[in-house]
Amino acid sequence: MKKLTNILFFVILIISFIFLFNNSGGPRIFINLMTFAGIYGLAAIGINVHFGWTGLLNFGHAAFMGIGAYTTVLLIPHTLGREGDVITTGLPLSLAIICGLLASALLGLLLGLPTLRLRGDYLAIVTIAAAEIFRLLVRDFEDLTGGVYGIILFSDALQDHRPEIITEFSRTNGIPPAQVWVGLLTLLSILIVLTILSRLKRSPWGRALRAVREDEDAVRALGKNAVWLKLQSFMLGAAIGGLSGIFLVFNYGTVQASTFVPVLTFYVWAALILGGVGSLSGPVLGAVIFWVIIAGTDSITRILFESPDGQQLAGVRFVIVGLLIMLFMIFRPSGILGKKEELLLDVK
Repeated sequence: MKKLTNILFFVILIISFIFLFNNSGGPRIFINLMTFAGIYGLAAIGINVHFGWTGLLNFGHAAFMGIGAYTTVLLIPHTLGREGDVITTGLPLSLAIICGLLASALLGLLLGLPTLRLRGDYLAIVTIAAAEIFRLLVRDFEDLTGGVYGIILFSDALQDHRPEIITEFSRTNGIPPAQVWVGLLTLLSILIVLTILSRLKRSPWGRALRAVREDEDAVRALGKNAVWLKLQSFMLGAAIGGLSGIFLVFNYGTVQASTFVPVLTFYVWAALILGGVGSLSGPVLGAVIFWVIIAGTDSITRILFESPDGQQLAGVRFVIVGLLIMLFMIFRPSGILGKKEELLLDVK
């Protein structure tokens, strides 16, 4: 039955992908897939380090993505959206990205220190609150972040390094070259991150993290500092989330507080659950599946409504995505590549 369910699901996925390919143009749909799955897959990898490896419930991943994005953008030349203030000086992009990752990891440290000594649900509450506090703060500090209008005209720092062959390919296929470049860099980052995580997972440190997830008391009895291990895992996953947020805003070409809303965390969790908790490549596969679901629901909405507005699109999308995830959790609760025991937590 399990094997038949997997085969049926993959058949439906392939048929859906072929349908989208034929109706939206091959190269464009592939680039959209590469960019979306790359960014959300990278964010899901960060949550997988938290939950899949260490059992930490993080429901505010948007905060880590946001602080990584804002820190990076504020350190390079940019323009405030409303006032039009132009900042022409800044750090090299590579150094700004490193600062963005460190800022995300630092936020993980600040949130983890007072909460990781307690039960897992306290961390979930704190991360939800932190994400909302972060979004409201960046919305209100207009002089620094541009408020609701955000920050614009910063993408040149990344696009100036774009190879000419990508520009020619994009023009030939009618695809924005900026999106192609961001998508390729995101996929490259995923390969690097997965390679590093693969080594870490097989290391004594990685085995200690999984032991914390299974039985934290036993880890303490063996003389290990379980809180420090959880804090390291939390900071690592936060930094990976920050990297995904950086690619997200460079893909949009603008960074706004409205980008990092709670639904962003929901999307990332959906990708992780669909792909499989605890699996290295599961989050990326889950992001691909989730993208197909999103694209398919948009097509269905346009069939149901002649001229759907934004609210209708969002409403139908949430209903269909919610139902599909419910069915998926009933018939395949461990995800495509995950194991059922990975969903069990020790929260004593």
